[in-house]
Amino acid sequence: MVSVIVVYEGESTRKGVYELSDLGIFEETGFRGIIKGEVENLEKFLKELETRVQTTFLPVSRVVPIEEWFYFSPENFLDIVKERIAKYLDRIKVNETFCVRVERRGMKGVLSSKNLEREIGSHVYSILRERDGVEHKVDLKDPDRMLVIETIGNIAGITLISKEDRKTFPLIKIK
Repeated sequence: MVSVIVVYEGESTRKGVYELSDLGIFEETGFRGIIKGEVENLEKFLKELETRVQTTFLPVSRVVPIEEWFYFSPENFLDIVKERIAKYLDRIKVNETFCVRVERRGMKGVLSSKNLEREIGSHVYSILRERDGVEHKVDLKDPDRMLVIETIGNIAGITLISKEDRKTFPLIKIK
């Protein structure tokens, strides 16, 4: 099973869960328009969802695949992220550009997405420079690899998304 976050723009998140129910296992998160799900095959799910968006006007604006989830507190968030992202950095090649994106839902005033992006991005940059002996380029608009961290309350998901995946599947969009 593959985890996903679906951003549903319809009137009711509950209705969105119902409309997606034949494509996997979906649940409300407590945040308006944010649906957490599990699907058997990510590519098949994205293709079917894109078809539904175009033909039935299903109000889904974007999907974020998630490779792993973890629980956190504001005090241990950065430590956990720095520990967990190490395995994703192996997939960033020497000549590839990268960026870090954090989308926070909940913990307003406690965690800042922009501050976290800067701190985690600096950490990633240092690790890649030490590993490869070169300075990797950061590209905030269209990077080759995008390290994405999504929080929903005290749960966070991490994924590494390629430029190719963003081009192949238009619903994979990161803010």
